[in-house]
Amino acid sequence: MGSPTKKSASELHSLDQQLAGTGAVLRIGPISTRVAIGFPSIRQQFLKIYQDYCFPTEPEIIDHRLTVYARNLFRRYIRPQATINTLMNDDFVPLPESMGLLSVEMGMNWQVAFGCKTHILFHAGVVERDGIGLIIPAISGSGKSTLSAGLSYDGWRFFSDEFGMLDPASGMLYPYPRPVSLKNESIAVMKAWVKDETCFSPEYRKTPKGTICYLRPPVDSLKRMDEPARPRLVIHPIFDPNATPSCRRLTQTMAFFRLVRSSANYGDIGEAAFAALSQLSAECQSYEITYSTLEEAIVLVNQIVDDLA
Repeated sequence: MGSPTKKSASELHSLDQQLAGTGAVLRIGPISTRVAIGFPSIRQQFLKIYQDYCFPTEPEIIDHRLTVYARNLFRRYIRPQATINTLMNDDFVPLPESMGLLSVEMGMNWQVAFGCKTHILFHAGVVERDGIGLIIPAISGSGKSTLSAGLSYDGWRFFSDEFGMLDPASGMLYPYPRPVSLKNESIAVMKAWVKDETCFSPEYRKTPKGTICYLRPPVDSLKRMDEPARPRLVIHPIFDPNATPSCRRLTQTMAFFRLVRSSANYGDIGEAAFAALSQLSAECQSYEITYSTLEEAIVLVNQIVDDLA
């Protein structure tokens, strides 16, 4: 269980017992989280989507802790609600037990966004192919998760769809390959693209963001989650169902300010972040693409990469 592999039934049972007790350590890239889940149904959802991940058996430094529990017996058995405690904050809105996996993902996102000071964080997807690290920054709804996931199931190595992690000292991108968060129409798009229902979580409806579903990244991306990549390309996607596919090159200045805008902890890291993003925007080509389908977006990305090579 100490490396990303398919788990046997006995290994999954052992993980379930750990999750029900003091917690199981989940390591994803440079971050380790001890996860404890008090609800059997949520543990089942969690293990379905995280079954191929790395759960170290040897002691190691824990970056975060996440506990999913019921605040009282009433909320455990009657109209059960899942609450999360991250040790950094326990003031999260409880969710129905049926949406428990959302609580887990929300808690891990929160801890990384507010607790990570070792890497520059981008609100971005990141993938890699042939040594080319591609950063896909975008605001919510622009299609970054769908594009990152689509590329990862089309020959690219998946790093993240939510947090790009840049080491300010080395300038390298580090994988943090959590499950892909798909919303609304993108769920059907990716199910048609991947063609394997076992890779998907249940669909969670009537959330504040609509319907949400999680997609497990390709196993090869998980096995290589300790391999960083040099950023070579930045692509800002714009999804428009009525658009004609287009691509435009961004100036270095515009590229820099867009990277700053997409960073969650630029101000916390300070001068080192300024230097790293200045170098990144100088060394990487940056583009904005507009597209109406996933297929169009992937064609545009591959054309840019071919020209880069």
